[in-house]
Amino acid sequence: MESESSHPYSKLIDGFEHAVVHVAVVVPPSSKRSTSDAPPTSERPPLRLLFASVWFLASGRQVPSRPPKPYFKKFKEEGAIAVDRIVMTAEEAVRWYRSASEELHTPRPLNGFREGSDDVPLSAGRLSDFPRWPVLGVPMESDDITLKSERSSIPFRNLGIMRYTRRISDSQEWPSFLDQEGQSKHCQEAFQFLEHHMHVNFREYPEYLGGMALAVPDCDVLSVRQFVDPKEDSSESLYFHLKPHPGRKLQGLSLTSMEGQEGVLTSFDTVPVPEDGLVEIKRPYSIHVSGLVLTHKERGVLMQTPMRQFMRQMNMTTEVVERRVKVQAPETDKKKSPVNEYFAEKKALASSQTFGEAPNATDAFQRLLDAKRERLLNHSAQLYDQTWFTTDQRKEALEHIREKLKHARSTIFIADPYFSANQIPQYLFAIERDEIKIQILTSNSAFKKIKEAEAGTEAETSEGSLGSHQALIQNLTIFQASHKNSIEVKVANTESSLFHDRFLAVDGRVWMLGSSLNSIGIRPTLIMRIPHGEKILAHLMGLYKNAVPLEDFKVPREAPKRPCVHCGRDMVDTKEAQLPKAEGGGQEQGVPNGQGTQDAEMQDAPGAQAVNNG
Repeated sequence: MESESSHPYSKLIDGFEHAVVHVAVVVPPSSKRSTSDAPPTSERPPLRLLFASVWFLASGRQVPSRPPKPYFKKFKEEGAIAVDRIVMTAEEAVRWYRSASEELHTPRPLNGFREGSDDVPLSAGRLSDFPRWPVLGVPMESDDITLKSERSSIPFRNLGIMRYTRRISDSQEWPSFLDQEGQSKHCQEAFQFLEHHMHVNFREYPEYLGGMALAVPDCDVLSVRQFVDPKEDSSESLYFHLKPHPGRKLQGLSLTSMEGQEGVLTSFDTVPVPEDGLVEIKRPYSIHVSGLVLTHKERGVLMQTPMRQFMRQMNMTTEVVERRVKVQAPETDKKKSPVNEYFAEKKALASSQTFGEAPNATDAFQRLLDAKRERLLNHSAQLYDQTWFTTDQRKEALEHIREKLKHARSTIFIADPYFSANQIPQYLFAIERDEIKIQILTSNSAFKKIKEAEAGTEAETSEGSLGSHQALIQNLTIFQASHKNSIEVKVANTESSLFHDRFLAVDGRVWMLGSSLNSIGIRPTLIMRIPHGEKILAHLMGLYKNAVPLEDFKVPREAPKRPCVHCGRDMVDTKEAQLPKAEGGGQEQGVPNGQGTQDAEMQDAPGAQAVNNG
């Protein structure tokens, strides 16, 4: 263990007798029989620390019993997860928590030692302290004290007066069932098992995998209550009521109160906490928002709450369900689509009541609220690059996309099912650096004739499907003649690679495009950056992996056309016409206008009759 005497722990454990250690370990599979001439070994690799939390028990808390045996979850050939709950003295628990990584063992209980599971070697990565030991801290709900913009950095859902310290491990390779991005059944079962027994959502807090945490409740303060008392003369008193643990006294405490109104800090007062725990702050006006920081002269910060409004008015509405119906509809537009069922309710307002009074109902106050809300929305729109293009803003849209490509430093990824030859000169020549890797995912739809949505006639094209394929290859060759970039184009043409939406990723930042690059800005559309684009990009790269390289893609031959005696238009061969009809008869698939309309009408009829009021 690390060479630390008991003196650094004396103040930390003052007022505490016991601690509970929750420990989760990865149990590796038994070693497979060696194929060499060496004799087989029965030694199992050491247990591996998955996570451990040490909780001091405050005065009056009952010491929990240990489970009859560890909770266990096995995952086939990759091992298992074991979770145990062990009671130790507070001093021994701190000593165990401070063990050096290379000397770590499973905890040794105060009573009921179990051979083979207690005090056995425990493998762990190199651990670093946050904050620096022996400093303890309280979670900050937000860096912005007036706006809760992010989740707490502490993973525990605990409302008590609690201080924490953490030991975070270096990056480690974990079994596949602990892949935080994994969607397999084993992954879901593993994380659910851990959240149930360790009270931590490791998908949301992956940095705690392989680490430890120490939670120390305040030895004196049990709870803090904050409320206001309105007076008849429009003045108010702000109260803070501190309640001690049984047998403890409130000494050496100070409370800092912060007040404000609509983004303006109006007061910042620090007062000592009396022995009865009741602090009163009188104001000649209504108190709009308030927060607090509770400190001890030796233990430091014990609690922090951001400024929040007090509930002064509540609206309650009651609705009754008049009718409940089961709706049946086809899942897709395919001819043999399975039926999807859901229930819908028709509701009506029964009563509406308002309790309390609004603190300020003036028009000026409402203007303040509206303006603040608008600024927040504008900030979010700017943060995620929300850009709207109206009709006939093609030039602006082209320049908007090119500007993003100009600023690329390492990678560009484009996913557009209609990316074709013209998009090479329209966009890619704007790239300024040869070291940028370019990957493009298009689809077989890019090589089919597309019909104008409004006119109902085929758009003017200078080449057929084969010609458009060759044109894309030719423009790529022209681009590569003047650019040294690594560029690859793949075509999605299977169920495992086809996609619908359009995306642009530059250096890992991902934008969603409301229209394909060949027509963006012609009609109203939206471009917006995705908040967590890395996850979307990972899915897109999976589609890209399953797609076919452009040079290996075989363009289907167009079916010969023959005159249609019924409508006077050219009609593709009957066998070829059935394929797009089975896929929904969309115009992008090249189905003749009259035939596609008839098919759509026939498919709508069963869906209209599928509502059952029973």
